[in-house]
Amino acid sequence: MSYDYSAYASNDNENTSGSDDSGSAPDFQPNKNVTMVPHATIEGDLVKVFGTENQYGQSLGISWENVELVDGCLYYDSTKNRYKVFPWKDVVGQSPEEAEDLTADDANQYLMKTYGTTEKRYELVEAVVPDKDEPAEIGDVVMWYSGSPDYGPKSASKTLAKILTTPGREMVIDQDDTPLDEYIKGWLADTSADNVLRPDLEGRRFAFFEVKKESNRSDRKYHHPIVVDTATGATVRVQNATDKKTQAPLVEADSDDETGENEAEGDEAPVKVPEPIADFISTCDSLGFDDRDRAATLLDDLVADDGNDLTAEMIEDFGGEDVVLDEVAA
Repeated sequence: MSYDYSAYASNDNENTSGSDDSGSAPDFQPNKNVTMVPHATIEGDLVKVFGTENQYGQSLGISWENVELVDGCLYYDSTKNRYKVFPWKDVVGQSPEEAEDLTADDANQYLMKTYGTTEKRYELVEAVVPDKDEPAEIGDVVMWYSGSPDYGPKSASKTLAKILTTPGREMVIDQDDTPLDEYIKGWLADTSADNVLRPDLEGRRFAFFEVKKESNRSDRKYHHPIVVDTATGATVRVQNATDKKTQAPLVEADSDDETGENEAEGDEAPVKVPEPIADFISTCDSLGFDDRDRAATLLDDLVADDGNDLTAEMIEDFGGEDVVLDEVAA
């Protein structure tokens, strides 16, 4: 099944084909570490949500079973033993809607991505064109949502903590009542419970993807997660007090309820742009670099300059080179 990602990005509402397994990508094993890129979709049975913490800060873990790829390309990073689901546009330059003759065979066997001066090589595992190919089996998956050690939890991390857990909004510490350094490393209210998944969601099958939303507070975009019941088409929202008492499970997809959207906007801000990245964006604007390739070249040059404060780690913490370049084009 394909999803209209643009509809979920609006703030007004809120035969299996793949690669040859002969490469370095291993056979599927339980609990694969998977990261999502906006505009690609998986489906799976949601079984567990939990918080963890270590010396670097806190993370929200989301466990799925019987996961399938339904739209996009699954790649493997052998250096970190992690998987990443990319949208077709990131792989071949066109989405399925833009290329009617697109097939799974068009996916590149190897995908190179540059983050600052760091180049990563991904190997294709599976590719699925929605409404053409059958879903491809992935298996059992765990996703980790956290944030930057310098700037705190990302918007998507906070949103998922609020919509998927029994505590709901109370799962995320109030930033206004907490010193910044404490909030950055301790944004989750509970990291001791084995499973804080809402009982009404446990074991149900959902589609999961992210979209890029326009901020109401700046010119930037932010990543927003979407969880959709595959049986009803309803989107999971934050439970209000009445919902928790009556176990009302979801808000219907065509509902006029604004709860989810208001919550998303609240999670989106404030997001601090590191000063070196802000300086880069300002420089591109002053030079008239609205061409993505020229901006990317300048970004690489700045990161390679040892005398510059902009680093590859800072770019990756901010969301990667693509997110930084999106700021230039915004």
